[in-house]
Amino acid sequence: MTITPGVLGDWLLEVAEYTDGLTPTTWTPVNGIMELTPPQPEKNYEDDGEFDGTHWGSQVATGISWTAEATVKTPRATLPADPGQAILKAASREVLEGGFVHVRFSQRGSTPKTGDEGIADVQLVDAGGPKTDLTTAELTLTGRGALIPITA
Repeated sequence: MTITPGVLGDWLLEVAEYTDGLTPTTWTPVNGIMELTPPQPEKNYEDDGEFDGTHWGSQVATGISWTAEATVKTPRATLPADPGQAILKAASREVLEGGFVHVRFSQRGSTPKTGDEGIADVQLVDAGGPKTDLTTAELTLTGRGALIPITA
């Protein structure tokens, strides 16, 4: 079987304001994504080797976390903000629950919809550069708990 790869532009990032951990009813797409690293689960490993064992090391996973990153184009000051980016920007300026958003990553055109969703803490930082660059921001979403497969 020949594998035909997709393109990263197939990914859709949607967010919803965090409200007491409830399942959101309205998702807002984040527009202007130039580059995306979908959620990456990372295991935390601890050494469980023994002094009296062999010279071989041993590690065991004791936890798992995830992050996702993106670069987004931001609108000029005279243009309206993207609603999805506005949700992220508001959360990025808060702490504790105020800094959380519901987030959903899915692949466009998949039937049924495939992807993951969860809750993340937001960091959105305006990027600099030469005067001829587009205005962009760097987005980091740090997971708060598990990524859950989308079942819609």
